[in-house]
Amino acid sequence: MLKRFLVLAAFAPLSLWSQEDLMAELEQADANKTEYAFATWKGTKVVNLQTNELPGKGVLQYTILHRFGAFNDDFFYNFMGLDNAQVRLTLDYSPTSWLNVGLGHTGFRKTYDVFAKYRLLRQSKGARNMPVSVTGFSSAYYSANRVDDGVDRTFGRRMSYVHELVIARKFSQKFSAQIVPTLIHSNLTNRAADNNTQIAVGIAARYKITPMHAITVEYVPVLNPNQYPDLSADPLALPMNVPFSNFTNALSLGIDIETGGHVFQLFVTNARGVAEPYAFTQTDGSWLDGDLHFGFNISRVFTVSN
Repeated sequence: MLKRFLVLAAFAPLSLWSQEDLMAELEQADANKTEYAFATWKGTKVVNLQTNELPGKGVLQYTILHRFGAFNDDFFYNFMGLDNAQVRLTLDYSPTSWLNVGLGHTGFRKTYDVFAKYRLLRQSKGARNMPVSVTGFSSAYYSANRVDDGVDRTFGRRMSYVHELVIARKFSQKFSAQIVPTLIHSNLTNRAADNNTQIAVGIAARYKITPMHAITVEYVPVLNPNQYPDLSADPLALPMNVPFSNFTNALSLGIDIETGGHVFQLFVTNARGVAEPYAFTQTDGSWLDGDLHFGFNISRVFTVSN
């Protein structure tokens, strides 16, 4: 018995050193690997803002974006807002893991658009330590709406553009957030004094409540909004005495539901315009006035190539 104890005592330090060496090798191996953050968001959009997510390489995505009429606009008479609904359809494809391109159409102002989304940086740890993911989004919009107001609406004047820089971070398995500096440019504005180029800084957050459900919030304040005189206040007042009525900032609250290849996003927003230029800079609805729209985004993905 004494001999067995002495043998174990002699080899115990060697066993301990071996375990320490093995742990050190594993830690070194982990340090030489790069671990990327994934599923920062469930979908490619929060509500109106883009997320840092792209469909995988070789994946085709079809999205339906829907807004019902406002709650305070004779909601039940308008069949719970369905009679005044706005719909946008998009189809996009990822030829590579870092690039997504697509096109879309919305009935609001008969708008057609093309867009590209591209991954610049990806949140990671290990050999490559990057605290945030950075994704760019660029889009061009053509409004085919027929307007008889005497203005010569050439092809160029009908164009508008949006650029978003999505800076996102997945803080934990449950919580993600992002900030989105955004530039919106319209070649034609309502008045000569209007800003053709406007700047917004969108913010959004997501919190998972179950493995398949998450709560989302999105706010897009415009830093230099266009202002218009509220002539309904006093049509006979002098221009300097007329109060100005601003467009409001888009605020949205929603819930994401993931079911296999589908992602359902249900939300309430004061932004009626479905395409980005209208949602960001031409929202006139107010949460305080009940000028809200129930909406949903539904996406479906198809793997067409490896």
